[in-house]
Amino acid sequence: MEKKFIYSVWLLFIISNFCFAQSDLEKVEKFNARIQQIESSIKNASSLEQLSIIAENINKAKNDFVAEKELIDKAIYPESFNSSFEKLERALEIRKGDFTQITELTTQVGTLKDKVSELSQENQNLLSQIRVLNIKSAKDAQTIASLQKLVAQLKSNIQQRDQLVRGIVDSLLAEFVKYPTTLNENEKQNIFGKVEAGNLFYNIERTIADNVQFMKVTQLTPEDLGEMKKQYQDFNKVWRQIGPKLAEVYLNKRDKAAQIANIDAMFNEWNFRLNDEMWGQVNKLFREKKIALLPFSSGEQFVKTVKSFVDDELKNYEVKSKAEAENTYFTFTDSVYFKTVEPVWIPILIENKMMTEANKDSIDAQIARWKNKVAPPSKINWVYVGGGAVIVLLMIAYFLKGRKKPQNNFASQKEEEL
Repeated sequence: MEKKFIYSVWLLFIISNFCFAQSDLEKVEKFNARIQQIESSIKNASSLEQLSIIAENINKAKNDFVAEKELIDKAIYPESFNSSFEKLERALEIRKGDFTQITELTTQVGTLKDKVSELSQENQNLLSQIRVLNIKSAKDAQTIASLQKLVAQLKSNIQQRDQLVRGIVDSLLAEFVKYPTTLNENEKQNIFGKVEAGNLFYNIERTIADNVQFMKVTQLTPEDLGEMKKQYQDFNKVWRQIGPKLAEVYLNKRDKAAQIANIDAMFNEWNFRLNDEMWGQVNKLFREKKIALLPFSSGEQFVKTVKSFVDDELKNYEVKSKAEAENTYFTFTDSVYFKTVEPVWIPILIENKMMTEANKDSIDAQIARWKNKVAPPSKINWVYVGGGAVIVLLMIAYFLKGRKKPQNNFASQKEEEL
């Protein structure tokens, strides 16, 4: 009987400890589940208002589990009760920063949008005034200086606004990197929030439109166009990374899907206008010297055009007069290609992947063929040798003549003394 009693007490003790252990385990599991839930809500928050509610939930969770602090510290070591909530609070502040940055960017972008529109209108008015002055053969230095100042300011404003829009795009790209797989509804809502807060689609469209308009109202230098081409390439590269993702997110929103497709088309137009302007300016250099090349809009076409032109010149070399053939060659090379195209344009075209080193080498080879026919090195050397010989003979004659004169004067003096 006594043994049965001892056995019953021992069994009751084990059961009690098991219940207590199970109760402690449940408390720790509830704590971990609450922490994970709050972490997820921070990540999926789509507004500052939601983050404010989450901050209240963090404080409530602290109060709910503070009695089990010692138990939790032991159970989740090396983490602790305090470190768990510190991590949540840091994540909350970082997430608040995301929304604060987007709000600031939206405000700045809106301000710049209005400023750029105003400057564009002023530029149009000034351009009209300059056209009138040019027709009257008059020059108004003050008006031209004002126009140049406004164009410079417009360029600066467009660049600033481009950077702001890129900031929003880069933020979205970070979101897509964070969620590489198919997005759930909370993640989609997060993307929607960033797109709407940054007025993203409108600002990308406006950025592209303003850059195209800037090309129309100003005379761009090769350096300006090279810089704008690089800007296009960088911006388009990022858009191509997030564009398909955004199309997937907005698959069921027809208006947004159409807007994304429109942005793709606008990027294509921007690139086309840049290429057309850059190759057009190169072609213009030849036309200004009355060198009629076939149209070209790529490095390969440029090589074919030069080859066709040189082949025609070589075929007609015997038909033309020597002076005319040489004039065409030296105009092409010295006045256009080696003066401006090769040193100024070709490095920009190669840097922006519109032309290759192989294209340049092909053109140099064509010009070398032409040179060997029109102005071979042997002829040029004989001209230099002949010219040098004449100069040397003239110098010797002048020197000898100069030495004889003092002797004659000395002889005359002797005769007079006698």
